[in-house]
Amino acid sequence: MTPDDLLRRRLLQGGLYASGLLLAGCGNSTAPLSAPAPGTPVPRGPADPRGVHLSWREDPLTSRTVTWFTDDPATPAQRLDFGPVTSDMSDAMIQSAPFPASVTADTSETPFVEAFTHQATARDLQTDLPMRYRVGSDAGWSPVRVVPPTPTGDHFRFVHFGDHGRTQDSRNVARAIRRMAPDFALLAGDLSYASGSSSLGPQEVWDEWFDLVEAELGAETILMTAAGNHENEGNNGVAYRNRMAMPTSTVSPDGTFYTFQLGRVQFIISTGGAFATDGTLVTEILFLETQLARAALRRAAGELDFIVVSQHFTIWTDQEGRGPANFALVALQENIFVRYGVDLLAVGHDHIYQRSHPMSFGLRNPLGYVQITSGCGGVGIRGFEPRIQNWSAKELAEPLFVEYVVSRGRIDAITHGVDSETGDTHVVDTFTLERRGGEAASAAVLPVRDVASLHPDYDRLARRTMFRNRLLLARC
Repeated sequence: MTPDDLLRRRLLQGGLYASGLLLAGCGNSTAPLSAPAPGTPVPRGPADPRGVHLSWREDPLTSRTVTWFTDDPATPAQRLDFGPVTSDMSDAMIQSAPFPASVTADTSETPFVEAFTHQATARDLQTDLPMRYRVGSDAGWSPVRVVPPTPTGDHFRFVHFGDHGRTQDSRNVARAIRRMAPDFALLAGDLSYASGSSSLGPQEVWDEWFDLVEAELGAETILMTAAGNHENEGNNGVAYRNRMAMPTSTVSPDGTFYTFQLGRVQFIISTGGAFATDGTLVTEILFLETQLARAALRRAAGELDFIVVSQHFTIWTDQEGRGPANFALVALQENIFVRYGVDLLAVGHDHIYQRSHPMSFGLRNPLGYVQITSGCGGVGIRGFEPRIQNWSAKELAEPLFVEYVVSRGRIDAITHGVDSETGDTHVVDTFTLERRGGEAASAAVLPVRDVASLHPDYDRLARRTMFRNRLLLARC
């Protein structure tokens, strides 16, 4: 990176937003204390952390993973300092008191640019107290920030949206979510649109998006992401894989598909074929088969209430020009989802909002899944086909996100429209999902199948999926 490139980046970042301290208080309080208004510019040097964002790579109750970036080739070793926020701590103490714990970050080169990606995980957190933290080094520190504790019981809240981008609507959606202070946000792919057309290069687009997210959302809110077709740039999404820290496993060491549990809900995140050329398609399909079979068994045993799958791509849709369905995913995934009784499929991709009745294979089915398409996160809005399919329960076209309030045996969903001018929110849809009855839950307890039983020709489907992805990128 040349000095001119660094100067250009500094000027770019100088016009972006950076957040100050958002104090979650103690317990479940989310009131901000002494927090600068969003949009306050913060000067940065090349060794200062930027793009700070949070995720759960390990146990959601007792850990937080922080990811950030620096530009200085001589950046000193980076670390995460953290500790609890106790009831006797003042604002000044929260910001200035010594941190009782510190973790040295894992550092790697950020693909395609002379910058570095840093990741560190805070472990053994107290489950009833907020965490305060900072990242960086003596050459430059982030602001001290506070993250609420993860709920330990049956009750929690999360939001879901996709197709975010870097528009004013993108910022409004992120700000509205921050005001609601959910326990985490589920981003259904197409995050920065680094693979799309822009006057900036793809990595500068990533930088711009991460600065927006840090300022408005990601430095205080857990972000769990799925890869979309616009993450499939730079050799099978190498930038996405480097910049996002999701749960890993032996079958997905970089966390492009993964699972985690919170409360009595099992979440399973799929690529939906977004990275079909990386050779992991068969592995991922077997992962879905085995994880859903285990979740169905646990649900029937009373250990879980719901199985939620999230990915970027819709299976069925009424967006204009894309209906009625993605038949490659019907063949690859839907039979698995229906077999093991997936309750909710949270997706993006189509720049519409569409909620289905419980359905399977394009037909209403009381034992099927509810698909929620929430692809109105900010990048743009599309229209609908003239004739809406009969599985559809609600269709909207405006910037929005979905809030899910989870309790024992029940998920109440509230869809919030976001005004493009004011950023104010208004409720545009509500629905309730209740736990399956014992007989329906038991019917989904079935043995795991092998590859040959799942589909006889994965190579053909992989080629079809790759062709579809190329077409989608060309049309976006």
